[in-house]
Amino acid sequence: MYIEHVEKLNKDSLLCEEVFQELYNLDDDFSREQTLLALMKRAIDLKCKTEFEKLHRAFKKELRKSLQTLDHPIYETEFDGQPTLRCGSWRASEKGVWILSDRGRNIACSHPIYMSRILINAETGIHKAEIRFKVRRRWREVFIDKKALASRTSILQLADYGVQVTSENANFLVQYLMDLEASNPDDIREQTSTSRLGWIGETFMPYGEDIVFDNEQNLRSLFESIKQVGSRDKWYEAIKKIRKSKRIEILIYIAASLASVLVEPCGALPFVVDLWGDTGKGKTVALMVATSIWADPNEGAYMTDAKATTTAMEVRLNVLNSLPMTLDDMAQIKNQYDEDFSALVYRWCAGKGRDRSNKDLGLNKLTSWHNCILTNAEHSLITETMQGGAINRIIDVELAEKDLFKDGNYIAELVRHNYGFCGRDFVYKVQEMGFDKIREIQKGYVDKIQEKARDKNVDKEEKQVLPMSLILTADEIAEEFLFKDGIRLDLDECCDLLKNKGEVSEHYRAYQIIKETISANRFRFDDDPEVKTERWGTFDEDSQKATIIGNRFDKILTDNGFQPKAFLSWAKKQKLVKTDSKGNAKVQTKLNGINTRCVTISLDFDGSGETFMDTDFDDIPFND
Repeated sequence: MYIEHVEKLNKDSLLCEEVFQELYNLDDDFSREQTLLALMKRAIDLKCKTEFEKLHRAFKKELRKSLQTLDHPIYETEFDGQPTLRCGSWRASEKGVWILSDRGRNIACSHPIYMSRILINAETGIHKAEIRFKVRRRWREVFIDKKALASRTSILQLADYGVQVTSENANFLVQYLMDLEASNPDDIREQTSTSRLGWIGETFMPYGEDIVFDNEQNLRSLFESIKQVGSRDKWYEAIKKIRKSKRIEILIYIAASLASVLVEPCGALPFVVDLWGDTGKGKTVALMVATSIWADPNEGAYMTDAKATTTAMEVRLNVLNSLPMTLDDMAQIKNQYDEDFSALVYRWCAGKGRDRSNKDLGLNKLTSWHNCILTNAEHSLITETMQGGAINRIIDVELAEKDLFKDGNYIAELVRHNYGFCGRDFVYKVQEMGFDKIREIQKGYVDKIQEKARDKNVDKEEKQVLPMSLILTADEIAEEFLFKDGIRLDLDECCDLLKNKGEVSEHYRAYQIIKETISANRFRFDDDPEVKTERWGTFDEDSQKATIIGNRFDKILTDNGFQPKAFLSWAKKQKLVKTDSKGNAKVQTKLNGINTRCVTISLDFDGSGETFMDTDFDDIPFND
């Protein structure tokens, strides 16, 4: 070292190149200027000040030229325990990253940092970089969009994760990382990534080895909950004991949780399985068991809070993609939806989110998912006023009066410490069997359900048959290859859970509401002048036809969540209402001596689907 003892330098050693190299390798400006002054003083003492200044200027000029060309030295990173990468003129060691300039050292980072790989998102094509860095003697990593690494402003977001970057060194850090990537095209490898779980082609995340999940920053707790913890044998042993009860509630929850990963391969839409019944019967424990198939069932891990906003649920569904979303106690939000979950169910089961614009006035990428949603509550999600399309998407399971588990606390505690094995085993089996074989089994169950329905002389809703066929398919695969206990869902019981055509019809349910309202308010349709009450119309018992004042008819429907115009359109097709020459269902009728717009409706329709083509409205006694 030449400049450690400046006072001992002679003229020859003072004017050699190594002195200037050591001078510009110093860590900070103050030390460098202080040493430069000492060297100048020594040059004056040795009577070679002019020569020293000329050589100093020449060294700075050559240094500047070397930094602007490819002639400068090529260095490599020297990070303990990390791969060696070419880093150009940058010095990168355990002391940090810096580059030499004619002004001295320019520090990019005061601790080790490098780009370890490039991730290319399979859905968006956007590139992200995995940045590894060492602070407080520990290596950490973070995924960040490449765009953020290209700007001195946006790269500052790395500070949120512990990187020591400020507005002073941001420019140098940007340049260092770009130089590092350019100098190591073979060593900083590209890898396919995804911000979603479930099926990515025929690979299933998070079990795929060739695809990386790059969304940890947004939903880290969700991603980290999907893992294998505890004892595989303990989990299977406990669940097999539960299955021995042959209770449909727990069997269908387990099968539906597994069936979630069959939705996309079988070309189905998302669906809901709702378990409901009195509190304290084991609904939450059943949901924990269904969750433990894939992930940590502890609170705050995988399971979703029903009180989350619909947008938050949409983001979660998009990330889950093929994995089931599990929500405990829907009763928490029944008031928020006025006890009608139609809109929420439609949104869940649409399989895609809403279009949303971004700051550039373009559209963000549409969210989408293909899975099953498991819910529970004290009361069914299905209500009298729920829209038929929403009902079709719900497999409704009522909890029997008897407790679901002999020792629910023991089961809950066991799955809290042992989970994540069954889902992985099931996915591996599905991959081994192949999608074509899965679809063959599923289509077989569609035929079996329809055959059962024909035997019972009923017609099942197709939108319910498909999800049930997925559940039965998952149940068969899980029993045959995982549980191997000979216990499967009963086909008859499962068929009975499905709604019959007509039951689900929103218009038929509105028709039933009208009949019930007339029955409950029979005195309002009596023309006895002694009855002092508000009159709603007339009713003829022999013909089972009622004439209802138009605005009262509308109120009956709207008060119960139905649309009068849509109902009347259906009723006209069924020949249930009298129409005028223009096809209007609200006909001018003389009621109590006053011409009034009324709806005249037949009340003996049984919902069988046969229209009343021969209904004769001419015999209806109007109160003329």
